[in-house]
Amino acid sequence: MNEFTDPADALAAIERTQQRAYAGQRLPLWYVPGVVSLGTAAAIAAEADGAARIALSVAAVAGIGALVGALSARIRIKFRPRAWTPKAAALMALWIASLFAVWGAVPLAAGVFTGSAVWQKAIAGAVTAGYALATTRWAEDLVLARLAGKVVR
Repeated sequence: MNEFTDPADALAAIERTQQRAYAGQRLPLWYVPGVVSLGTAAAIAAEADGAARIALSVAAVAGIGALVGALSARIRIKFRPRAWTPKAAALMALWIASLFAVWGAVPLAAGVFTGSAVWQKAIAGAVTAGYALATTRWAEDLVLARLAGKVVR
């Protein structure tokens, strides 16, 4: 026998289950730092010559493909456009922009200490990966709280 006598109660239970499932969908903490690291490898490849450039470029592209594949295999829930609110999208865009700002500003600061473009890019990649690792959950919490419908933890 069904535990719900009122259809509204059954619908509310379904909505709670869906909200918990959305809240459980988090980016793995390794994902954004991994993308940053592979982007850094591609940027360093631009400074290299010959076989090193080709090897780093191929490794970066293959690595990005592997990260996307790993994330795709892990995701169970697909966010639909109607789930995103303007506030949630704006916060996500600001966080992504902050990643690029850190990635762009650090080489300028590192240039004071080193004249090597490769070292500047490597330092920028490391700092940005750390920043991404430190802020991913915080950014997700802000965005999830502003998606259409309340997200339950």
